[in-house]
Amino acid sequence: MASDAEFPSASARETIVFCWNQIGRHRRQLVVSWVFIALAVLDADLVCPLIFASVLSRVASLPAHGHASEGHTFASLLVAYALAGLVSVGLWRIAGWNQWGSSLRSFSQGTTNGYRHLLTLSYRWHMDHPAGEVISALGNFSWAFVDMIDSFSWGLLPVAMVLLAALGVLAVVAWPAALALLVMVGGFVWVMARRLPLVRAASQEFEDFHSQATGVVADTVTNLMAVRTAAAEPRERQRVDDLMDQSVRADLRARSIFMRTQLQLESSIVVGTFLALLAGSWMAVHHWASTAIVYLILYYAAQVALQLQQSFESLRNFTRCLGRAAKFTAISEVAPEVVDADDATALVVSSGRVSFSDVRFSYRSTSELFAGLTLEVEPGEHVALVGPSGSGKSTLSKLLLRFMDIENGTIAVDGQDIRSVTLTSLRQGISYVPQDPQLLHRTIAENICYGLAAPSDADGRLGPVLDPDLVAEVGRAAHVEEFIQDLPDRYDTLVGERGLKLSGGQRQRVAIAQAMAKRAPILVLDEATSALDSESEHLVQEALWRLMENTTAVVIAHRLSTIARMDRIIVLEQGRIVQEGSHQALLAEGPEGLYGRLWRHQSGGFLVD
Repeated sequence: MASDAEFPSASARETIVFCWNQIGRHRRQLVVSWVFIALAVLDADLVCPLIFASVLSRVASLPAHGHASEGHTFASLLVAYALAGLVSVGLWRIAGWNQWGSSLRSFSQGTTNGYRHLLTLSYRWHMDHPAGEVISALGNFSWAFVDMIDSFSWGLLPVAMVLLAALGVLAVVAWPAALALLVMVGGFVWVMARRLPLVRAASQEFEDFHSQATGVVADTVTNLMAVRTAAAEPRERQRVDDLMDQSVRADLRARSIFMRTQLQLESSIVVGTFLALLAGSWMAVHHWASTAIVYLILYYAAQVALQLQQSFESLRNFTRCLGRAAKFTAISEVAPEVVDADDATALVVSSGRVSFSDVRFSYRSTSELFAGLTLEVEPGEHVALVGPSGSGKSTLSKLLLRFMDIENGTIAVDGQDIRSVTLTSLRQGISYVPQDPQLLHRTIAENICYGLAAPSDADGRLGPVLDPDLVAEVGRAAHVEEFIQDLPDRYDTLVGERGLKLSGGQRQRVAIAQAMAKRAPILVLDEATSALDSESEHLVQEALWRLMENTTAVVIAHRLSTIARMDRIIVLEQGRIVQEGSHQALLAEGPEGLYGRLWRHQSGGFLVD
């Protein structure tokens, strides 16, 4: 499980700024909704109370034995009050429609932007961070983002407008009462300034533990076979139980802080309300306030008290959402390690020459893997990379694909520095078959065609690529055709998450068929036949040699049947090239060479350390 240092959380300010930026082009609609909310509150809590106060004032001025006809003196006010109420209802509905539309679109935009950012982060970053917790952070951010918009729109903004209306009216008609409400608001703000950071910290602690628990669940479900074969279900259940127990305790601590804060806030509200009523009573006794003014004092004192009580729950929810969104905000601030240069152009592969010149690279600053490695692969040449584990074989393939960037030197394809071309064109020009192919949870046919250039529709959206004839052709060549006969839907069979419904050898054949379908001029095979049994290997080897016929191939392999037929074998040890030549030439150097020792220690057709 990742430590807190691996998953830091952004500050409240950083999180708010990041969320605001995600709204993007939907800000106008959201701001329009806020304008209508403000108008609705002002109508309901400024216009309507003033009209009602005017009605009370006229009613109070009627003579004790007046005639019914005198009611016309305030009939127009009653009509105005009814119209103001209807206008308020209409304003709320318009605000709600605009707010929901902008909030929903912002939610979609924020989730999409988050996913795009994850795709830009380097192979190295993703290897260092558990996928389950990263996905949990994105999911939590998405919903917290919407909740923050709702909390502000329907909780905090109306409170602010009610306060402005109350203080504005009372400052004109009853300034002592306005002063009392200012004391109430000041006490509320003072308590919030002291207690809100504690509430947010406790909420953040809950979110951290909950996110870790969710990450463990995702990790164990994804790797359920490993859990079961190790009989580790009880241990993993205990792990999740412990994390959830810690999250519950953290939430209870947050609730305790919340309740103590609420007690202080409610005390300040009671004191402020009492002072406002005292001011109103004193003004009435001294004939400084009419019936209408007393009504306004009572109305606004009660309304402000109610709004402040409700605002704390909105603030608590807002800060909790900040805590839920803070982790992914921090992730979003991680700069992509591998990006296109500003002036990057598309890679043009004319012959397929691959050059590594004075390459320096390290996974950690204290340990350099390549310290000036130079290697030239001629157009159409088939080169094998062999050596003990950790010698840098697979790392070279990842550097060629720019999963990671070198620290110094140059990697070039046909004289073009791969850092000067676009990542898309580079990876489109290289077919890559890894040791453990991870297929998408789609059909076999979709996986075979995955990575082919996708056609765009009229709106510029990329459409699906599915060529049944091509699937059948490469399926036969990679011997996929043989095992799909036993599958219920043949090429339309879903392969399961990461392709786990297929055997290792079947996944490997699908991956090889995918490389055949891509027909890239450069081919990288990272122990691509290691998961095949002897019979399958014999069949697939033929397909691989056909695949390599018109390509420049870099083959990382331990299996001698693959290595022996290569044009050249490069022997690596601790990031250095210690031998190179054909299979026969390297054997001729004698058993004292590394290749000779590997050959002598071969077991079951494999080279071993």
